[in-house]
Amino acid sequence: MLLFSLLKQALINKKTLRFSKEQIKKLQRKKFLTLVQYAAEHSRYYQNIITQNNIDITNCRPEDFPLLTKEKLIDHFDEIVTNKQITKEKISKFLQTSKDSNDLFLNKYYVIHTSGSSGTIGYYVYSQKELAQGIAYSTRVNGIKLFQKIAFIAATKGHFAGITMLNAARKLPILYTDVQAFDINSPFATIIEKLNGMQPTILSGYAFALKKLADAQLHGKLHIKPILLQSGGEPLSTQDKIYIQKTFAAPVANIYASSEHLFMGIGRDSFNGMYLMEDNLYFEFQANGIRVTNLFNYTLPLIRYQMSDQLEPMNDISPKMPFTKVKEIVGRNEYVPIFINDKNEEDFISPILLVEFFVKNLTQFQFHLIDKNHFIFKACIDTGIKEQEREETVKIIKNKLHGILKEKLMNNVKFEIQIVKHLWADPKTGKFRLITKA
Repeated sequence: MLLFSLLKQALINKKTLRFSKEQIKKLQRKKFLTLVQYAAEHSRYYQNIITQNNIDITNCRPEDFPLLTKEKLIDHFDEIVTNKQITKEKISKFLQTSKDSNDLFLNKYYVIHTSGSSGTIGYYVYSQKELAQGIAYSTRVNGIKLFQKIAFIAATKGHFAGITMLNAARKLPILYTDVQAFDINSPFATIIEKLNGMQPTILSGYAFALKKLADAQLHGKLHIKPILLQSGGEPLSTQDKIYIQKTFAAPVANIYASSEHLFMGIGRDSFNGMYLMEDNLYFEFQANGIRVTNLFNYTLPLIRYQMSDQLEPMNDISPKMPFTKVKEIVGRNEYVPIFINDKNEEDFISPILLVEFFVKNLTQFQFHLIDKNHFIFKACIDTGIKEQEREETVKIIKNKLHGILKEKLMNNVKFEIQIVKHLWADPKTGKFRLITKA
């Protein structure tokens, strides 16, 4: 089913590239009204919103709805979903036992979880058709080319957006003859060795990992010749992009994606910016972030979902796509934890791995770096659970942290878990940092 949906959506996406901007707006409106009418019938949350705000579901706009924050989504999750079999509690139990992103919740839904930069756990659910709609834009990155070999370096052991989208590529064997995922928490020397053996034509991963691989290529440790590199999950600076492209003699595509909306934008040098995928998403631009209405997810409708990403629309003199062009994403950089491993060598732990750290009853957390041999894990634990459950939660956190360090050959790195009632944003910037340092 996923294969058919992917191919069908890829063909539709190719067709909409020929639309005018006016046709895209009409398409957005048609999709939005259809989504609202479905939500009005199947979602208790939106039924109440529509009644309370006297919204005409046959003639309304996203702006007629109140904002939906991540916190509000978490609080009202069971009311927002349109299938009553899906509950926050059931998903939490599912994620506790399933670590393979190919596993389907209730044998039909993909689940993606994230804590994001706020450190607060969020769940996002997609049917197989909806997942295909959200990821089929990958064919817009480099066109439809046959027999490619993809190497993906990221967090892979869990229900994360990146690995879930990569697994979909395995359903297209004509386009991708070899798809391999390399966990970002593996020793970096091991990743380099396996890449040399694989010889990928497309190299995809977090910006920091791509830069480290470029260093290895420059110093003769890595010997690969990709025709395209794809950066996502972390901010990619112009300086790093130029360095990576020069080192590999190949272009870098900047992929803008999220757990909430999957594929959101594509940046290329030839675009001189980044195009937003507006045939399935509706964007509102604000000084303090964006509001995104997802036009394809009927399982978990997200209307005017608030995100902190800063997007700046550009004047598009020679359009390559019929969508809004923005300056390439300049997201917030987290500190990269660098430690000395068991071999007395420096290695890093990807911030994305920490962003995706999930433990039931862990409501918020912060990773505080002391030095290259020591860190503190500050944890907020649900106050509504029993003492035995709190102790079990702390035990699971400790085991997961030990597991991360063991995989990275960092058994010598020490840590302590501090249970705190609250975690606060930086008083100078007003922003919460997931990773802090002494």
